[in-house]
Amino acid sequence: MISSSKSKAGEIVNAHLENALVVDGVTVAPAGAPLEIKIADASPASNPDVYGFVDIYFRPLVLADGRAIPLRALSSHLFVHVSEGHESTVEAEDTVGDIFTPSLLYHFFRNGRNFTLAPGARLHALTEATIVAHNGTFAIETPAPLVLDGDTPVSSFKAAPIATAEPSYKLPLSVPTLTPNTPQPGMPQPEES
Repeated sequence: MISSSKSKAGEIVNAHLENALVVDGVTVAPAGAPLEIKIADASPASNPDVYGFVDIYFRPLVLADGRAIPLRALSSHLFVHVSEGHESTVEAEDTVGDIFTPSLLYHFFRNGRNFTLAPGARLHALTEATIVAHNGTFAIETPAPLVLDGDTPVSSFKAAPIATAEPSYKLPLSVPTLTPNTPQPGMPQPEES
């Protein structure tokens, strides 16, 4: 059972495939193959009218030969769906009653509802890999890993180094100031006409 009031982050919930996973006539995983759902986060209902939720993800489907198929839940954030009618009257519904005392007015608010997924419920998932069947066998092609903004992309070739060696000559610390028509030592002199 998955419940916003009882489930805890890190908890594993056992599940199974309802139908066999078949690709081009090849059975990749039989019906009843075991699955694991991990609870990523859970929050119970509270007041005023705060509904509980559970965040889940599927662990990879491990096949009999040891290979694994990554899975993704169609909905990983499980919560109580609230109708538009409820949203429009939520303020009136939330206040259950007022208690008057000589000096104070107390408001009592209704507690929100918890999300519960009972045993036997169905959760839909998608495969996060391409499964190719040929001649009675199959191959699992997983997608390339995501490259995030902060990551350095992995190159399939080696780039030439950009840095060069330290120069063998040294520049002078002071540069002499030159004036026009001043002969320089070691430089060819212009011919006089």
